[in-house]
Amino acid sequence: MVATIAQPSGLQRSVADALAAVRSGFEEEHLEPRTGYSLDLALPSSRIAVEVDGPSHFLLPGGLGVRRPNGPTLLKRCLLAAAGWRVISVPFYEWDGFATAKERQTYLQGLLG
Repeated sequence: MVATIAQPSGLQRSVADALAAVRSGFEEEHLEPRTGYSLDLALPSSRIAVEVDGPSHFLLPGGLGVRRPNGPTLLKRCLLAAAGWRVISVPFYEWDGFATAKERQTYLQGLLG
């Protein structure tokens, strides 16, 4: 098997830039050895994973317009949690709703607690 280097999306770059203004130390595309997953953004010392979830991570909205994570996304979250990670999801539809960098930073601060 040949290893591939992940190419972060524009959405992921946007979240990474805002996250860097909120808290330092996050690594992009961190390989989690126990699960084999690449984490979009990770703070290994605190075992915090920030997953930037674009449209491909969700099922089509239901009758009430609710977006639910698809099976592979749920599996990844579950396995990372079992490996001791706190998994934080940043869904594209929430991120795209913020107009300013300050709003995005405030959103991330709230998620990080």
